[in-house]
Amino acid sequence: MVSSAAHCAETCSSSDAKAAGEATDAMKTWPALYTGFKTFGRFDDGSIAEGFDEDVVHLLATDWGSLKTAARIFAKDNAFRKFVLRHISATADGDELVRISALAKSQCPANLAALCKDIQASAAAATRGAQ
Repeated sequence: MVSSAAHCAETCSSSDAKAAGEATDAMKTWPALYTGFKTFGRFDDGSIAEGFDEDVVHLLATDWGSLKTAARIFAKDNAFRKFVLRHISATADGDELVRISALAKSQCPANLAALCKDIQASAAAATRGAQ
């Protein structure tokens, strides 16, 4: 948290950085993650960014069935879509990255092919970066 607080010195208070770090621990659904993005996305660096990485990757890996919910939010806010793809990162759990890549290839809803392709590409790049 110290690195995030130091980074945020000009743009957020230490209480903002602390709240953002705590909030990333509670983002277990797409609506919650979207609220976190809207509230704390401007502090997206350091340990806060790593918290977002963990949340995004874990949500995709453990609740793939909720991808349609994510897609509905992405349709309303393309910046959130970009944020999610950016947070499929090498700092997240490697096994979950591999799982996301496999799910995107084998269990993609037909109407979300483009999104799945982007998710798979992000997961593959993150997996390569983690090695």
